[in-house]
Amino acid sequence: MNSKSRYAWAYLMIAPTLIGTLVFWSWPAVYSIYLGFLKSENFGLVSHWVGLANYERLFKDAEFWQNLRNTMFYVVLFVPATIVLSTFFAVLLNAKIKGRSIYRVIYFLPQVTMAAAAAMVWVIIFAQDYGLLNSVLGTHIAWISDKRFTMYALVMVGVWGSIGFNMLLILAGLQGIPRPLYEAAEIDGAAGFRKFRSITLPLLTPTLFFTSIVLVIGATQIFDSIYLIIGKTNVALPAVRSLVYAYYQNSFIYYDQNYGAAIVNILLLINLILTGIQFLLQKKWVVYD
Repeated sequence: MNSKSRYAWAYLMIAPTLIGTLVFWSWPAVYSIYLGFLKSENFGLVSHWVGLANYERLFKDAEFWQNLRNTMFYVVLFVPATIVLSTFFAVLLNAKIKGRSIYRVIYFLPQVTMAAAAAMVWVIIFAQDYGLLNSVLGTHIAWISDKRFTMYALVMVGVWGSIGFNMLLILAGLQGIPRPLYEAAEIDGAAGFRKFRSITLPLLTPTLFFTSIVLVIGATQIFDSIYLIIGKTNVALPAVRSLVYAYYQNSFIYYDQNYGAAIVNILLLINLILTGIQFLLQKKWVVYD
């Protein structure tokens, strides 16, 4: 088989994924950018070019800035907590313990649980009068209706749902670390936390870097837990409403798709900036050798 035939077969194999990416990801993103410069009327039948008018309106909207602060606050709480706990459980499940395959399945279960079913359970857990969380803590907190605590409740739900997948990623990184390095460290007298600090953590940084990028992008797009657990009539909604939830409200409740497109376009720009910053900072802490 010549090189042209090999390339032809390679492109044929990736064609379904490539076409799906172009149709369901790339084209919607490009069209969303285009919509952000339009103003639609008559239920979207008539559109005309308005340039940066939607963005001018956006930057003057106090609600947008509040939604942006909510989103960034969630990212700041959610990402470090998920990375730390996922790493902790990955290290535990990488050890030779009895029944670790069962534990891995248990930790991964939230990843395959229906979001609506999980949300119903969390609503019961967060209930003020009969909730499990208040019973354990001995408190009487309105976790999903008091704006002082609602964001922390969402972070708990988000971390619970994300640990399983990210733990598997980190576990794969742990299993890729050469065993002779640990054996050499043991000969030199290193043990326990010293081995983790000197060998495991540095060699795990490429996996942690990838995980952090995925988590940041995912965290900025929080929507389902707000929609399913908080709800649109909750008095605490303004304290946790994210940019994606604001996009949903404007596009599908207020039927202002152009303003909604402007919101997600700004979110796209924010994600590009955050990812770029992470790539710049990786030189200071990621070890590839």
